[in-house]
Amino acid sequence: MKGNVAMIRNKTLLSICMFFIIFCFYETGNAEVTPEIQLGGRGVISLNINNSSDGDSENVADFSDTSLLLGLRQKLYSRYRGQFVLGFQLPDRDSTLDSPFFHQVFLKIEDRTNILKLGRTRLKSSLIEFPTMRDDDAIHFTDSLNPFITGENSEENQYGELLEVSRIFGQRYRVNLYGGHVKEDIELTGDDEEDLRFNTLGLILQYSVPETQRWNRELLNQIGIGFNTFFTDRQDHSGFSDNLKNIFFSAIINVYPDPVHFWDIRHQTIYNPGFSEIDNVTDFTSMTRAESISLFTSVRYLYRKLEGPTLQAAVSYGYKDFPGLSNSSGQHQLVANGFYRIGENFDVGLQLQYLNNKGQLKDLLLSHETRIQLAIVYNIDLLFNRQFDDRESLLNLEHGYIP
Repeated sequence: MKGNVAMIRNKTLLSICMFFIIFCFYETGNAEVTPEIQLGGRGVISLNINNSSDGDSENVADFSDTSLLLGLRQKLYSRYRGQFVLGFQLPDRDSTLDSPFFHQVFLKIEDRTNILKLGRTRLKSSLIEFPTMRDDDAIHFTDSLNPFITGENSEENQYGELLEVSRIFGQRYRVNLYGGHVKEDIELTGDDEEDLRFNTLGLILQYSVPETQRWNRELLNQIGIGFNTFFTDRQDHSGFSDNLKNIFFSAIINVYPDPVHFWDIRHQTIYNPGFSEIDNVTDFTSMTRAESISLFTSVRYLYRKLEGPTLQAAVSYGYKDFPGLSNSSGQHQLVANGFYRIGENFDVGLQLQYLNNKGQLKDLLLSHETRIQLAIVYNIDLLFNRQFDDRESLLNLEHGYIP
C-alpha cells in the first residue's frame, strides 16, 4: 500500500513539473516581469561488469545519477536576484529511495558577494569534485559519512535540507557557514517518525581562482579547509564532546595550466576523531563513528580542442585508515578512467575501479571488488530569456566528471 501511495505521489509531482515547464515556455512572453528560465539535464547510462569476493555480476544498463533540473531566476527590487531550482535524480539501482528522488529543491538569494540558500541540495560532505564517473564511486574516501543511517543509500550521505550563508571576498576568497538536517533512520533513533531539526553544522574557508582566470599559469587553483559536526548522542558525554566531528583539507594544483594540454592534481584529506570507545566496527553506524583518516588524490590530463574539452584521462587513489580499532583495518581504492567527446555534449567513457578492504571491514563490506564500466553521458544546459551574467550554470549542481 505504501509503495502504491509513493508511486502515485511521484507521478503527480512529475506531472506538475512537466506542466510547469510547458507553462513557462508558452507564457513567458506574456508576463510583465519575466523570469530567466534554465533547463539542465544529464543522462548517465553505463554497462557494469563486477568481480568481487561474493561472485560475479553484470548490469546491462545502470542509469543511476541521471537527472533533470529546472531553474527560474528573477531580478529583485534591490541589487539581489532570486532563484528557484527543482530537480530530480534516479537513485542507485539497489537504493530503497523513491524513484525519482528529488535531490534539488531550494530557493537562493544572492548578489555579487553574498549568497543565501535554503532547501534540499548537495550537502557539504566534500570540498572538491574528483574526476570519477559518478560522485559516489569513491564515497568512503571523498565524503564525510552520515552517522545517522544504516548505509543502504549513498544519496543519504550527500543530500539533505540545508540553510547556507556564503560571503565572497575579492572573487577568490569564500567563507561558507551552514546548518542542516541529514537523513536519520528511525530504526536507529527509536522514534516513531524522523525529527527534522538541525543535526549538522559546519564552516568552510576556501581560496579558488575564478574559472575565467584558470588558464593564467597560476600554480594554486584551489585550497580550502572545513569543519563539520554532527549532533550525535554519546553515552556518558554531553556538550561538544557529544558531537561527531570531521576536519577537511583540500587543494587543487595546476601542474601544467596550458589551455590545450592541461594537467592538475587534486587532493582531499578528511580526519574524523571519532569516539574513543568504538574499537570494533560491526555496522555502517559504528564505522562512521570510529576514528579514521581518509586520503584521496587524482592526477588528471585534459585535452581541449577549440576551447572545449575533447579528451580526459585520470588516475585516482584513495586510502582510509582506522587507527582506533582493535586490529589493523583500512581501505584502498584505485580508479582509472577516460572520457572522449564524440559530439556536442555527448561523451563516452571507460572506468576501472578496484577496491580492497582489510581487517574488520572485510566482514562489513566486500573483501575486494573490481568493476569495469563503459558509459555514455549526455549533458544539456539551456537558457531562455537571458538576464544575468552566469556565475554558475545549472549543471554545476550535478557531479562534474570533467571538473
